Amino acid sequence: MKWDYGDAVEDFNATGAGLFITNEGNFQYGNATLSYYDPATKQVQNEIFFRANGMKLGDVAQSMTIHDNKGWVVVNNSHVIFAIDLNTFKEVGRIENLTSPRYIHFLSDEKAYVTQLWDNRIFIINPKKYEITGYIPMPDMTMESGSTEQMVQYGKYVYCNCWSYQNRIIKIDTETDRVVDELKVGIQPTSLVMDCNNKMWTITDGGYEDRLRHRALRRAEGLEGFSGFCGEAVQVQVG
Repeated sequence: MKWDYGDAVEDFNATGAGLFITNEGNFQYGNATLSYYDPATKQVQNEIFFRANGMKLGDVAQSMTIHDNKGWVVVNNSHVIFAIDLNTFKEVGRIENLTSPRYIHFLSDEKAYVTQLWDNRIFIINPKKYEITGYIPMPDMTMESGSTEQMVQYGKYVYCNCWSYQNRIIKIDTETDRVVDELKVGIQPTSLVMDCNNKMWTITDGGYEDRLRHRALRRAEGLEGFSGFCGEAVQVQVG
């Protein structure tokens, strides 16, 4: 997309432990924003990226990760990741030419993985140079059905749930940057976390057809207004 720079910018100097809030916006409307909550003052500053940089954040702010004293904002449909200063909110770098980035996971100051939608690869990047350095191909996945989502790490292995039209959790050896194993779960695992006991948990949404079936069932039973859970929660032993 074309980056629209404004004439006026504001100077921020955030201190302490604040909270960043990514506001996704509407798909293809380019109205994603970033907010900041200061617990000391109990005040929220909205549109901080635009106000600090004089340009819009982009189309669909998917996620944000803090690493190396920078905030890394993944903007899905703008195919970019912005790195911002945590105090001034000003851009300090960007990674472009991504397909449809979802999440970023840092292995070191010079290596990170970026998951994608509509791509059968996980991108390898160098955060120091803001460059794409390689790719991890996903087995048995096409570009059209490609989907990798959230990541967690246990030792030298990174685990990633494959969400859209998928039903797998993949295991990546970070020393070789190759998929070494996979586990089939329910249809469309939407998220992945690891608890304090080193147990992984994923939630599956059942896919589009399953959600339609459950909605029809709720309507038939008079429960249309009840947002029941269509998928399942799965515990996964790592190792």
